[in-house]
Amino acid sequence: MESKTPKFDSLLDKIFEELSPHTSPCKWSGEHMHCEGQFEITSEDIEFLKMLRVPAPNFCPTCRRMRRFLYMGMFQFFKHQCDVPGHKESMISTLPPECPFLVYDYKYFISDEFNAFTFGQDYDSNISPMETLFQLRKIFPMPSLTNRDPSSVNSDYSNGGRNLKNGYYAFGCYGSEDIWYSHMAGSSKEVMDSSFVYKSDHIYNGFHTDNSHKSSFIYFSKDCADSIFLFDCRNCIDCFGCVNMRNAKYCIWNQQVSKEDYENFMGINSPFSRDFLNESKEKFWQSVKSNPMNASRNTAVKNVTGVLLSNTKNIYDITQSENSEHIRHADGGLSNKDSMDFLYSGGHSELLYSTTNIGSQSSNVKFSISSKFCTNCEFIFNSKNLDNCFMCFGLQNKSYCILNKQYLPEKYFKILDEIKSDMMKRGEYGDGVEMQFSAMPYNFSLAQISFPLTNEEIKKLGGYIVKEPETNAGNAQFISTKDLPQVINKVSDDIINFGIKCEVTGRPFRIVESELQFLRKMKLPLPSTHPSLRLQQYLYMAPLGKRHQALCAKCGEAINSLFNPKDGYILYCEKCYQQEVY
Repeated sequence: MESKTPKFDSLLDKIFEELSPHTSPCKWSGEHMHCEGQFEITSEDIEFLKMLRVPAPNFCPTCRRMRRFLYMGMFQFFKHQCDVPGHKESMISTLPPECPFLVYDYKYFISDEFNAFTFGQDYDSNISPMETLFQLRKIFPMPSLTNRDPSSVNSDYSNGGRNLKNGYYAFGCYGSEDIWYSHMAGSSKEVMDSSFVYKSDHIYNGFHTDNSHKSSFIYFSKDCADSIFLFDCRNCIDCFGCVNMRNAKYCIWNQQVSKEDYENFMGINSPFSRDFLNESKEKFWQSVKSNPMNASRNTAVKNVTGVLLSNTKNIYDITQSENSEHIRHADGGLSNKDSMDFLYSGGHSELLYSTTNIGSQSSNVKFSISSKFCTNCEFIFNSKNLDNCFMCFGLQNKSYCILNKQYLPEKYFKILDEIKSDMMKRGEYGDGVEMQFSAMPYNFSLAQISFPLTNEEIKKLGGYIVKEPETNAGNAQFISTKDLPQVINKVSDDIINFGIKCEVTGRPFRIVESELQFLRKMKLPLPSTHPSLRLQQYLYMAPLGKRHQALCAKCGEAINSLFNPKDGYILYCEKCYQQEVY
């Protein structure tokens, strides 16, 4: 087929002719402790680069991850003044007041009132294309939220997801109702302080929990009910403090007891006091460390290198992926294939390269951020339903656009060829955008969780930092956690009028009425730490993009581990774990 960008393709083909496996220095070598310094461009990498039509990267895999992760925020909301002309109202935003770019209310941003073409620019061959793109970045507004589907109801404090009802500090939740301080709850109801919970209800402190009911502190478990403190359990009912149990009922600390003894144990300790739960939590994690665990947390995989993978094959250097194949150096893939160097992509997307949050049946998209339903696009941001667009912001349902201006197809490809050829000659094509391009502060991004930097390092690399967002306590009278009742049935209704001081940070937070009712139903005490810490606990438990090298404690095989071997876990390969536990 005849090339639509012949000059660019000629330059790229020449690079491919000379490209062979080699060692390359990272551009950030020596700039921070996480950089790999020298890194390998393997024959497998080259296979992907040729398929995706991009030159070899100049950053090591870790630094490439850092640059992608910067564009995804932690679980925080800020109060931000709307920057729409004539608007000065305060709005809820995932971006802080210190954001260096304009921030528009999300509803206005996606409405017909906002015309993204008013920011359109002509391409000037006398100016660096990346400089032109950055100049447009500086004047084009950011949406206050990454995405919120209009199907969500009574969920002002939510970001991402769809079909959510009564979400409060809910992130990426789908088809769920009554969700508090949680991330990735799908088809679930009444879930608090949890992450990756599916088809479950009445869950508190759940992590990778499936098809479970009325349970608390339940991790990597499925088909469980009426249980507390479970780790990697299946089909367990009325169990407390159990690890690696299967088809169990009436068990305490992995010991079988009678129904009467179990009910007596629960009756004595319920409603649960804060001290009892803290003591039980310490004993529980000691039990987890004394039992073998599936180090990689991989299931139904073939020819993979990574952790937290299921129903995947032929993938390398991947964390958290499902139903995907033929991908490399990526994280958060859901039904993705033939892609490399992406962060979070779902909805049957393919041929992605150097992207963050690109999905929903997107195809052949490169160097782009927070867009969906897009094909044959590069350098697109906060857009939807685009085809053949390049260097565009905030567009919807458009084709053949460059720098937010629309062209006829013939003119589009002529200009596209000029820009991409110029970028290639200048050495600007292949690594995406720099850190100063991000509206998200590094210290509140996923990058800071997996690859923490000092304030000085962040600024040197082009990022920015901000202070903690305002508390929701307002002018309420504060109460110390040591003065809180130990058990929930001693808590009066007026607690919602007080600000509780976090026992770790000292930052005050409030309990909302629906949260209080849920805790009463679950017979759990009031939390003693700030919601931001509770939301982040799972990010630290399983940092995205991080995997450890370990040896199977049973067979000695080299394995990938989600868990750090230095923390004292008994790590098994998947085969040995299945032989031991199933």
